[in-house]
Amino acid sequence: MTNNKIKASTQEHLDVGDISENLVLLKNGSVAMILLTTAVNFDILSEAEQDATIYAYGALLNSLSFPVQILIRSKKADISSYFAHLADALASQPNPDLKAQIKKYMDFIQSTVQQRTVLDKRFYLIISFSTLELGLTALKRPKGTKMQSKAKLIADAKISLMPKRDHLIKQTARLGLVTKQLATKELIELFYDIYNPATSGTQKIIIDEGSYKTPIVEPAVEVPVPSPVPYSTQETPPTTQPDVFPIRSEQVLPTQNQQASNTQAPNQSNVQQPSVTQDTLAALRDATAKANQLLNQQKQTSQINTNIQTENQNGQ
Repeated sequence: MTNNKIKASTQEHLDVGDISENLVLLKNGSVAMILLTTAVNFDILSEAEQDATIYAYGALLNSLSFPVQILIRSKKADISSYFAHLADALASQPNPDLKAQIKKYMDFIQSTVQQRTVLDKRFYLIISFSTLELGLTALKRPKGTKMQSKAKLIADAKISLMPKRDHLIKQTARLGLVTKQLATKELIELFYDIYNPATSGTQKIIIDEGSYKTPIVEPAVEVPVPSPVPYSTQETPPTTQPDVFPIRSEQVLPTQNQQASNTQAPNQSNVQQPSVTQDTLAALRDATAKANQLLNQQKQTSQINTNIQTENQNGQ
């Protein structure tokens, strides 16, 4: 039996060809840029603010000279981390009144989650670029290698999409919205969350930018970092000889010349004990003498001041 090679993979069924340099490269030759924007609660605005928002949105629509896709994505919110944060705040709160209020708030959140589904909504603006925008000259241009074609496509897409992105950010700011472009890692996490909603909703995913090209994408799980040890794996703590200090990793091992000199002088000890030079002892003696001299001067000065005060009191 001959082993047939599997040529297809999960990526063959996706419209996304690659994600590079904060852009989404589609298989039909177009490039998409995804912007994440915030929302505003229109119902709680005053009448004047609602009118201003409507006029600003109308100005945004009238200023568009390119197609824009608006995507609203709703997913079930995971409030387990928020609930754990409230539990920590409840445990560390010394005030009994505030503690009771936090407990009531936790009960309210728990009952709300049980009665209805809490959704998390995200709002995206998508602008695209096609090679047809370059005209017939782009079609007649000689094609290079695959990497050169990809680099040229990304460069042309940036020239076309960057002004459109800046225009959308400026116009949405008039509505009170904050808009930003998604980076490469954020785009990978977004598409991974779209195609794997169950996995990404139950555990924290760490996605490598190169792992999404594999036939079976497996998320990387965080591994706890072990605590540092005082000695390396090759070192052993001293047991029988207390005077011999263990060699640590930052100490420099002896060179070949030093080892040769050690073998030529067998009478010398291999363990280097700390020694004090004559200069160090002399410096210590001088410092001690100066300190004693200063103490004597201070005693004499205090005695003279005491005598002067006594004479002044007797004279009075």
